[in-house]
Amino acid sequence: MESHNLIKKRNFILLLIFWLLYFVHIVLYHFIAADPHLIVFISGGILLLIVTAMYYFRFHPTIIMYSFFICYYAYIAYMTSIEPAVINYLFLFLGIIVSFIYYSYIAIVISTLMSIVIVLYFYVSNTLFTSVTFVKLDIVYFILFTLITMIILLYCAHFSKKLIAITTIKMNKTEDELYSAQEYLQSFFTYNRDAIAVFSLDGKVIKVNDAFEQIYGWKAEEIVGKAIPFIPAGSKGGAESRLERVKKGEKLVAFETQDKRKDGKIIDVEITVSPIFNRDKQFVALFGISRDLTEEKETEKFLRQTDKLSLAGEMAAGIAHEIRNPLTSLNGFIQLIHEDSSRYHSYTTIMLSELNRINSIVGEFLLLAKPHDTVMKKQAFSTILNDVILLYESECILKNVVVKTQVEAPHTYICCDANQIKQVLINLLKNALEAMPSGGEIHLNVTQHTKDLTIFIKDTGVGIPSHLLTHIQKPFFTTKPSGTGLGLVVIKNILYQHKGTFEIKSTVGKGTSVTLTIPLWKEGTCQ
Repeated sequence: MESHNLIKKRNFILLLIFWLLYFVHIVLYHFIAADPHLIVFISGGILLLIVTAMYYFRFHPTIIMYSFFICYYAYIAYMTSIEPAVINYLFLFLGIIVSFIYYSYIAIVISTLMSIVIVLYFYVSNTLFTSVTFVKLDIVYFILFTLITMIILLYCAHFSKKLIAITTIKMNKTEDELYSAQEYLQSFFTYNRDAIAVFSLDGKVIKVNDAFEQIYGWKAEEIVGKAIPFIPAGSKGGAESRLERVKKGEKLVAFETQDKRKDGKIIDVEITVSPIFNRDKQFVALFGISRDLTEEKETEKFLRQTDKLSLAGEMAAGIAHEIRNPLTSLNGFIQLIHEDSSRYHSYTTIMLSELNRINSIVGEFLLLAKPHDTVMKKQAFSTILNDVILLYESECILKNVVVKTQVEAPHTYICCDANQIKQVLINLLKNALEAMPSGGEIHLNVTQHTKDLTIFIKDTGVGIPSHLLTHIQKPFFTTKPSGTGLGLVVIKNILYQHKGTFEIKSTVGKGTSVTLTIPLWKEGTCQ
């Protein structure tokens, strides 16, 4: 297919050349010849029209190539027969030279043989040569010169074909490398999870990838050709300073800053900016890669909180062992005094109450340390939930609290330690009840998603002030007179062990809502 395309291109070039030579021949012959033969021009034009029609109707390129030579030699032979002259048979060599343009051995040999045959024909018919003395010598020289020309052209064609083959291989290899590099860069640009953007020197967007649209919120068609205000007002000075450094050829790698999204939200990003140069080493554009650090920052925050939980767990183990034993002894002796002597009842009652409170704190500490012994099993969440609701049923009636339950996934299984999940629900229901001393409602909704189970608990209690929401999840922070400040810490620690999440929202006077997510059970994840 490739060789046919090359022949087709050469056929087109020869058509143009022969039509040009044909018109030049008409003009020259008209002014030089005393008695021009119009039949010569008509026959030449007809032959050219035949080959042109074959090319137009898309005959096979090789057929057109051989038709060129046949028509050419027919035209030269006819012209020579009408006007025998040395100048005409010299044009026979032109056919041999023209055949070289195809680098075809067969075309060169055929052109040579046709030239020799035509000369021999005119020699035999005695129409070309008028000098008897040199007729034989002219024929010998012509044939010898024709053969030498053929040999030289065959060698040149062979050398040229090898050179073309080597050049073609190198070009194909270079094209493949360029294509691979282009595809690699395009894939890197398109499928990179980091935001990539190209900016002009005046700050206008030239091109952005899909990740840029997702991270910053602007669509490509909205911002290409425009300057987007993604730099916060307080960071413009630093941005201009960095731009000047990049213009000097410096590459800024992985520096942290803040950018502004389309919706106005400020996000933490890690940016790499580098200059783009043209062939003349002139700075023409900026190339920027931006990585959203929001998840990393949240992960760091979560890890810091986890460290606190770990520390609380270690403290729990130590404190529990140090306090539990003497606490039991003190509780026993005070109980004896309380029973034997009514004189100190007021004191012993307070002491027993405080000892119970200490015991409660120690119990909370033990829960912090307990996840090390977590046993994960396949559990039906509806069973766990029903057990907890049954446990608080009587207390809810006493406190005039109605629990409204809506379970959209009654037959859902989770991989968990049932006792610990019960502890989470117990703590949350306990908090809800304490927030409604005059009664109210607790809405408990359970929904199943693709990968997890969502538990939504909302009360109609007094609510929590916004300035306290950031503190209530810290260890030992409590708003209750008899609270330990460890309830929510225990909940978060348990959910962390179960790879779940915890979110709390509250409005003063309207109540508090808590959203939990727990991964669904999968085959092979636990017993």
